[in-house]
This record gives sequence, structure tokens and C-alpha cells, in this order.
Amino acid sequence: MLLAVNPEVEEDDLATDIELRKEVSKDSKAKQKYEARRRIDDLLEQKRLRKLLDDWELDD
Repeated sequence: MLLAVNPEVEEDDLATDIELRKEVSKDSKAKQKYEARRRIDDLLEQKRLRKLLDDWELDD
């Protein structure tokens, strides 16, 4: 598609651009997964601490 608009663009450049876009997409997905896992870990830690606090209050 770009070859018709800009004939001096090499096919190798297009392949490189496509590969770079794939890498950025993979990095973005990996970052989203990391952030989601971090949020889940934070929530689990909050839940654990609340249970500990509830158990501690019942013991008093």
C-alpha cells in the first residue's frame, strides 16, 4: 500500500516497520499483564491484612 504512495520505500523497510509494530504491541500487552498482576497482588495483600486485623480484633 505504501509502495504506491511512496515508491522509494523499500519492502525491507515495510517488513521492519511491521516487526516493530508487533514488538510494541507485545510490549504493551506484557505491560498490561504486569499491571493487572500487580493490582491483583495488591488486592490479595489487602485482603490478607484485613483478615489479620479482623482476627486480631476478635482476640482482644
